[in-house]
Amino acid sequence: MTKSSPSPSPLTSSSPGDAAPAPPFAGPGHGAGGPAHRVIDLCGELCPFTFVRTKLALEELPIGALLRVIVDHEPATRNIPRSAAEWGQDVLGVTSLSLRTWAIDLRKRVR
Repeated sequence: MTKSSPSPSPLTSSSPGDAAPAPPFAGPGHGAGGPAHRVIDLCGELCPFTFVRTKLALEELPIGALLRVIVDHEPATRNIPRSAAEWGQDVLGVTSLSLRTWAIDLRKRVR
């Protein structure tokens, strides 16, 4: 006998056409009624704009919310997590989505 668990709540996009795979957020509190999720697609953006747009997106979210940042600028895979940790946010991980695209998963911990 197999046991199924509730599927995670759907992600929302920052603007029309921002398609991104669902993040690997797992664990209690991430199903229906869990924290807000947001995805921003920064493909085509370069540092420092990836840093600025990520910070602005985090400022709009409530504490505990999850943010997935999609980038195709490899230096951003180091710069965004480092900066987010310096701001006091949780860095959940950096995942390769394809050869030139990465997802950076963050949880807002401080204003």
